[in-house]
Amino acid sequence: MRAEARSGGIAPPRALRWMILGEWRAHPARVVVAALAIAVGVALGFAVHLINGSALDAFGHAVRAVNGAADLQVRAATPAGFDERLYPRIALHPGIADASPVVQLPATAAGGGLTLLGLDILRAGAVTPALIGQPLSARGGTPFDMDALFLSRAALAAVGRPIGATIPVTAAGRTARLRIAGILPGVEAGRRIGVVDIAAAQWRFARTGRIDRVDLKLAEGADAAAIRRTLSATLPAVATLADADSDAEQGAALSRAYRVNLDMLALVALLTGGFLVYSAQSLSVTRRLRSFALLRTLGLPRAGIVVQVAIEGLVVGLAGTALGLALGYALASVALTRFGGDLGAGYFGGVAPALAFAPGAALLFAGLGLAAALAGSIIPARAAARAAPAVALRNAGDVVDPRAPVAWRVPL
Repeated sequence: MRAEARSGGIAPPRALRWMILGEWRAHPARVVVAALAIAVGVALGFAVHLINGSALDAFGHAVRAVNGAADLQVRAATPAGFDERLYPRIALHPGIADASPVVQLPATAAGGGLTLLGLDILRAGAVTPALIGQPLSARGGTPFDMDALFLSRAALAAVGRPIGATIPVTAAGRTARLRIAGILPGVEAGRRIGVVDIAAAQWRFARTGRIDRVDLKLAEGADAAAIRRTLSATLPAVATLADADSDAEQGAALSRAYRVNLDMLALVALLTGGFLVYSAQSLSVTRRLRSFALLRTLGLPRAGIVVQVAIEGLVVGLAGTALGLALGYALASVALTRFGGDLGAGYFGGVAPALAFAPGAALLFAGLGLAAALAGSIIPARAAARAAPAVALRNAGDVVDPRAPVAWRVPL
């Protein structure tokens, strides 16, 4: 047995199984609690990461869907919009090939929420063609009709009414009855958008003489950075210059502190799981101190004890990590459905994110869970390995010498 113990620096497989399985059979609740502690930490961390990633991705898609294919946008700095007389000045700015005025309002149609856009169809066709409606029947009408409403497929499904039906649409405190004239084939799936003629939007929703943004298409070969600088300098305080990327960055920046706090709270749970593993393994190592001392006298080196206890922690960590990833995915799915991508904080209002599995994040949190389990096992194992076999065989008490200085670096 001495030769077997020396080979590879670990106990023989039979002895290894006997010591590990015997301890687990004697104290199954301790093993289960340690695995569940790791699972909870991994689940919370993975769930928060999935929720944050899904919310940011959905917010970016929503911004791009509403913006269409505009290169730049001049937007109102307040919900009141700005005077439409600013539009010609913007359209004639050097380097601008086309400009499309837009009225943009949060609205509800037949009880379903959507973003209502009022477009100049002729101008929008050159700047944001993805937002142009397509009539699907003769009953629908044309984009120039004053009561024609074009809905994205997601918005059409939300209102639950067929093409040609007349529905109430409420925006800016007013309600108008509009006829569903067709769909918006260029809007990506999942985005609830409605489009009407800009004159109809201004007339029906008390926005006469006001617009909310101007979509811009740059001339071919134009210097976008130079246009941004010169155009920004000419805009009044009621208007700002933006694009889809800056919107997504702004949304991410506004929610960054909130998301970091959620991540840190999840990691605190994982750290707590590591301490529970450490507590369970410390007690387990102390109870088996005589068994380890016997293996040491038979030739097992100190590293063998560390390896054995590390294997125990690794198995517990693998079980906890696998369970944690499954629970985290399920928790993220429930949270997104019930509370939204910001968990009710209000950063991504109106955005309905779809949960997407993140393999990289799964590997990251699996690694963190295994690291917590291994750290919680190796630390008490190293303390047991330093105990003198002769002393340990006579005394099954604490392996720490009370006369030795306190090891303050690890707990710190």
